[in-house]
Amino acid sequence: MDAREFKQRFMPHYKLLYRVAYHLTSNAQDAEDLLQDLYLKLWQKRDELPDEAMKEAYLVTMIRHLFVDQHRLKRLDTSAELKEEASPPDERSLDHQIDAKDEAQKMEGLINELPGRDAKIIRMHVVDNLSYEEIEQDTGLSQGNIRIIVMRTKKKLKQQFNNITKTWTN
Repeated sequence: MDAREFKQRFMPHYKLLYRVAYHLTSNAQDAEDLLQDLYLKLWQKRDELPDEAMKEAYLVTMIRHLFVDQHRLKRLDTSAELKEEASPPDERSLDHQIDAKDEAQKMEGLINELPGRDAKIIRMHVVDNLSYEEIEQDTGLSQGNIRIIVMRTKKKLKQQFNNITKTWTN
């Protein structure tokens, strides 16, 4: 079936099908979309359609089924979204997120209080995730010195952080 024959067979039913689609959707744009989907489906299956496909009853049934299928899919999509949004976030997870953010801010403050070279090296190693080799190239210090600085600075930060968090819990 070519395009001319397709138009001759199915376009005379356009007004009826549009009224049915509008009745189903209650919206002109949705009715046009539904009708377009119907014509697309008819075009894709044009060579496999039975002879009764030319009858209005068959086309009306087809558009109703198409509407039901689309409506069902939309309902499933929105119900999945509702399930995700329906459950409130766990209070413990919110508390954990707030605590983690506070701890990160405190640690950033402690790093800012470090001497310049130590702060730069610990940021490069921990925050920027640079290797000892990369830090060596940037600073000119040996990898051994960098390892010692990182180890001592981590130990110092851990002690200071523990002192701060002890005051939070007391």
